[in-house]
Parts: sequence; structure tokens; C-alpha cells
Amino acid sequence: MLEVFIAKLFGLYLIIMGVLVLTKKKSVMPAVMDLVKNRALTIVLGTLSLVAGLAVVLAFQDVSMTPTGLISLIGYMMVVEGIIYLALPVKSVQKMVRSFGNKQWFMVSGIVAVLAGIYLAGFGFGLF
Repeated sequence: MLEVFIAKLFGLYLIIMGVLVLTKKKSVMPAVMDLVKNRALTIVLGTLSLVAGLAVVLAFQDVSMTPTGLISLIGYMMVVEGIIYLALPVKSVQKMVRSFGNKQWFMVSGIVAVLAGIYLAGFGFGLF
């Protein structure tokens, strides 16, 4: 039952964010770059990402090619992101984010987010 709720939640979130990244990249890219310039915001984001990721990982320990496996993978990615934001020096985080801050990366990540969102939402809402 929990996996259905989380699949719906993550699915809708990924679809919305993926579409925003694809359609509003001129405003999203600078916002992400500005975020990592502020250490306090980076710490808050890292803490939230770490806590949320740990909650997902503790609830979903399935690493497989299923919807729950994808949920688990997203949780592990959130944990890694949170640790990076909290543990690395500001300059290293900025350099890493800058390396992903090109248009091609945003396009690919937006498309992947929409596809993963459709997969999870489809599972959660019983479409397939």
C-alpha cells in the first residue's frame, strides 16, 4: 500500500519537475546555480535530502527493475546528494553543479524525469 502512495507521489513530482526543467530551463538553470552559492540553503537542502532519502531507503530496500526498485534507487540518490551537499566544501559543490549545468544535461535529466514519472505514476494509479 505504501509503495502505491509513494509511486503516485514521486511519479507526479517527477512529471511536473521534468516538464518544468524542459520548458523553463532558462529560469531553472540559474536558480540551481544560485542555490549552491548560498551555504545556508545548501545545508538545508542537504539535510532535507538526506532525511527524506533515508526514509525512502529504510522503507524500500528493494533494488530491482520494478517500481519499488526505482523508488529505492531514487532514495539512494537522495542520500548521496544530501551527503554531498553537507560534506563537501562549497567550492566543490559549486564545481560539481556547474559541470551538470549545461543545456544538454538539463534536457536529458528532464526527459528521464518525465519517463520515470510516467512509469511510477502509471504503476501507482494502476494504469499498467
